[in-house]
Amino acid sequence: MKKIFALALAAVMSLSLFACSGNTDSSTPASSGEPKGTVVLGTSADYPPFEFHIMDNGEDKVVGIDVALAHQIAADMDAELEIAEMNFDNLLTLMAQGNCDFVIAAMESDPERLESASCSDPYYTDLPAMIVTKKANLDQYKSLDDFAGKTVGAQTATTKADIVTDQMTGAVPSLMTSVVDLVNNLVYDKCDALVLDGAVALQYVKSNPDLAVVEAVPLGEALPYCVWVAKDDPKGLLPSINATIAKVLDDGSMDAFITEANDLSDQAIG
Repeated sequence: MKKIFALALAAVMSLSLFACSGNTDSSTPASSGEPKGTVVLGTSADYPPFEFHIMDNGEDKVVGIDVALAHQIAADMDAELEIAEMNFDNLLTLMAQGNCDFVIAAMESDPERLESASCSDPYYTDLPAMIVTKKANLDQYKSLDDFAGKTVGAQTATTKADIVTDQMTGAVPSLMTSVVDLVNNLVYDKCDALVLDGAVALQYVKSNPDLAVVEAVPLGEALPYCVWVAKDDPKGLLPSINATIAKVLDDGSMDAFITEANDLSDQAIG
């Protein structure tokens, strides 16, 4: 897994960074060391290794690659971080309504999202999306056509849901807001397969020995993840966010975020 994450990180670092919002200011923010306020992260913490819950000395904590990045963004803004958990499909809408300042949730840039929000430079490129099924059923699936008539789950309002509805002709979509619920449905035979982000798929397969990735059916290239702010960045957060992204990619901090999240993923709780 660490080698896979390292390759994924190398992929994002090889990209020509682009600012989806058009803001390219990436000067390194200064920090005085004393918090001057609070910034609120919106996320959906059911997606190890990116955002998930663990018990730490009896305390329920939200951790992961995205959460570590959010803490660094807040520190570089001289602010304390507050985490607001929401359903993934409501994150951008609730941010527009003022429920959080920015969103980090393993969320790719696509034209539909850019109609309602603005995004940062990329900070991570995941492995391509993967199909997960029961290990005992792997031999049934050699192509996308083999999922016709099968119930295939994905998280609502994600590019993985688009794969199920647009590419898996004849499949019966089962779209849910919670990835934990999706995985439980597969484990208890309430669906036949799931489409998940690559690193997330591998983590759930690792945690559930009865599950396996359908390696015979690749799903194409992954898109990079970005940090999201309200449309046109009315709070002026993107320059500092982009500066933090550039810094953690350059100084090795992102490698540390990935390694720590990978190590903690085995402790993920529903």
